[in-house]
Amino acid sequence: MTQFTEETLESIRNHFQRTIPQLSINCVIFRFDGETLQVPVVRFLDEDVWNIPGGFIYQDEGIYEAAKRILLEQTRIDNLMLSQFGTFGSAERSVAKDITRNPKMGFPQDIIDHFSQRFVTIGYYSIVGKEQRKLKAGPFFKEVKWVNVAETEHLAMDHPQLVSEALLALRSELQSRPLLSSFMPETFTIPELQKLYEAILGRPVDRGNFRQRILKTKILEKIGTSKQKTGSRPPILYKLDQKNYLNSLSDDVKLGF
Repeated sequence: MTQFTEETLESIRNHFQRTIPQLSINCVIFRFDGETLQVPVVRFLDEDVWNIPGGFIYQDEGIYEAAKRILLEQTRIDNLMLSQFGTFGSAERSVAKDITRNPKMGFPQDIIDHFSQRFVTIGYYSIVGKEQRKLKAGPFFKEVKWVNVAETEHLAMDHPQLVSEALLALRSELQSRPLLSSFMPETFTIPELQKLYEAILGRPVDRGNFRQRILKTKILEKIGTSKQKTGSRPPILYKLDQKNYLNSLSDDVKLGF
């Protein structure tokens, strides 16, 4: 007994016919909430399986356009610059076990067979700012939510590996691309910036060493003190000096922490 109407099932079959066989896309989107690095994950219908947002590529669209469409459809996140971080095509790469484990999905056998094929997937990653909090699940998805990167080891298929590889790409490009501009608000303190670096690097950074080296780069511009009431001196606020920041990327500055 299926939970879907014939009209819905026919729409799914037509969708499959429009797509490139056995090729998919997955998107890892990072956000820093002030303490931890997070990514959105989606839950398909009523199954108790969480995935990185992903889907199939239409025959008449480019892979970059497909990635943006899939991300919008499944999370309502839009207008991001996406970067490829890898292609994943293990011979054992299939969602068949997850489908078999969840018979309550109620799909006809032909649709199950399509989902159960081996798919090679192209991985994209991007960044949203802290203010991007509202996620909305698209059709056929029960829920979408932010989870900490450290909590993604239980995702379906090889999606934990996708998150790990995207994080490696993020770390390697931290000093060659203007990623801080996407993560941080317009103004911030040095301790807040240090927390971002620690979240991305996955390890603590010495406070004094970080402050000394980050100020030495001259990528920060002091703009005043915070108006928040604290028991001690108000923290100093900074913003990125965009010219110096971009120069530091091209000059191959090594922070060394």
